[in-house]
Amino acid sequence: MAEEVNRVREALRALEAIPDAVDRAAACSELLREWPDLHRVLADVRQQAVITAKEQGHTYRAIGERMGVTGETAGQIAAGKNRASSA
Repeated sequence: MAEEVNRVREALRALEAIPDAVDRAAACSELLREWPDLHRVLADVRQQAVITAKEQGHTYRAIGERMGVTGETAGQIAAGKNRASSA
């Protein structure tokens, strides 16, 4: 799990390493233009994962503990009520 997260972090850090400032700014702008859609995809993946974990018998409390949030927040994520959270 952490490997995928680290790859995303590394990709973002690679933007900082683009030598030409204009190219760096253009690359960041491209990603920022796509960010709302990417954010929705990420929120959808998280919501579906919480729903699946619940269906597999995990409690919201246990799911939340693994996610670093409360069980209540995990339940809200499953219900689609916590879409803006970065938890």
